Amino acid sequence: MKRFNYILYIALSCVFLWTSCDAQLDQINPNAATEETFWQNEEDFEKALVSCYTPLKNALNGGYYGTRGVMMRIARADEVDFRNDISEVYQAYNFTNSNGNSLSQGMFYQFYNALYRTNSVMQKLDEKQDQFSQEFIDKVRGECLFIRGFYLFQLAKEFKDVPLRLTASQSPSTFPLAKSTQQEVWNQALTDLTTAASLLPVEPTAIGKPTKGAAFATMGKVYLYMEDYDKAIEMLEPLTRSPYSYKLVDFAWNFDDTHENNAESIFELLIDPVGGTDVWGDGENINSTQTNSRPKEYAAAEAGGWFEAQPTQQMMDIFLQELDKDGNYDYRARMSVAWDYPECMYYLRPFREIFAEEKWDTYWILKYQNWNTLTAESDAAMSNINERAIRYAEVLLQLAECYLFSPTQKDLNKAVSYINQIRQRANLNDYSGPMTEEGIFQDLEHQRAIEFFVEGERFYDLRRWGLLEERLKTCSESRYNQFMTGVVNGTNRYYYYPIPSKELETNELCTPSEGW
Repeated sequence: MKRFNYILYIALSCVFLWTSCDAQLDQINPNAATEETFWQNEEDFEKALVSCYTPLKNALNGGYYGTRGVMMRIARADEVDFRNDISEVYQAYNFTNSNGNSLSQGMFYQFYNALYRTNSVMQKLDEKQDQFSQEFIDKVRGECLFIRGFYLFQLAKEFKDVPLRLTASQSPSTFPLAKSTQQEVWNQALTDLTTAASLLPVEPTAIGKPTKGAAFATMGKVYLYMEDYDKAIEMLEPLTRSPYSYKLVDFAWNFDDTHENNAESIFELLIDPVGGTDVWGDGENINSTQTNSRPKEYAAAEAGGWFEAQPTQQMMDIFLQELDKDGNYDYRARMSVAWDYPECMYYLRPFREIFAEEKWDTYWILKYQNWNTLTAESDAAMSNINERAIRYAEVLLQLAECYLFSPTQKDLNKAVSYINQIRQRANLNDYSGPMTEEGIFQDLEHQRAIEFFVEGERFYDLRRWGLLEERLKTCSESRYNQFMTGVVNGTNRYYYYPIPSKELETNELCTPSEGW
């Protein structure tokens, strides 16, 4: 078996209820497990741990690595153009979304759903600790704290100031909770991840489980977002040497189902054809599959797809800017996008064979697609390709950024050495631009744009670098103009998704997001 089993434990649907106020209206199946009948042994806790990952993968209701969650993460950058088919995504893409957008709302509550689950597991573990070995307690606690810290980082990255829920309770009296600042939420994430790192193993206990390296990598990213470059270096640099064995692999291996859990993968979300056949379910009923529809969404109609998004011309200009040592287009470009160049294959056919002449000037996403194994995407729309949440390539480029901007450890040569590892993997010449912060940063931005195309990094990079407005303006005047309508009191409300209207209605202590 290539990974640990994903079993749909329907009993958990009544053990783990939503944490919003209207959860009290949910009806309990008298034949399902309850607080009294669950949590009896190690197996129950293992089942509960498995359920903590489901909110990350929820395909349609905002799971951060699910189909719609990925769309909401890439929609606001300059990478892709979405067509007007999925209204909630199109609203985000055009910066016309409101606090009633169902997908940003779904993302918000999937985070809290997961927080409730991890909090529940840890609380029950504390209650029953006399029944288990210290080794088992440390194992479960380490995994829970990693997941919670990972969720908290993403939650504050998307919504900024949010309620910080660190206990699991079904008492209505606990629902009202004021927002904590983004800094406070990230500090809690760091606390969780620090403890998790002390408990997790260097090597995973099972495929798909978090490790010490995953905890350090996440902490490094949090510190980077906080612009604490020295602490980020402290977390990230150990990952480049023993006892860790991460390394770069063939770029294309990171986006197929043949080379999953490879040496570049630090943390990976497992996508499996288990459970039922309903890809449109919530991932938790008996007929839900643990797959997603990502390849089907982006493939061209000629390859059985729904052509929801295509690379922007601005992104293609970035891809085509530099040729490799052999005079070819960047290998990462050729493995990320299909377009009309000699030898381009798309779903096992030459580009000009699959497309009519009037489409020879179009561009198509290849990442996480089945373009080199199938002639067309399946009508079932069930992808088994794992989502790579943290790659070693990101660690290297984050270290380059830290050494570029650290006020105490600034080292341009080190920054370039890390960038060169990425360039060498792509068969590019080493960096030869000016040895200045500005020159090196230009290449860092360039490498990150190509390396993490449609992986959900570009918008957040541009936002934290202060380049979002500039890149949107050169990409699309209409999108830029609409984005600028969000400027309120010196900031732009579209930098973050807003606290959902549902939360404002049910949580009397929660105030609207800035500008909303």
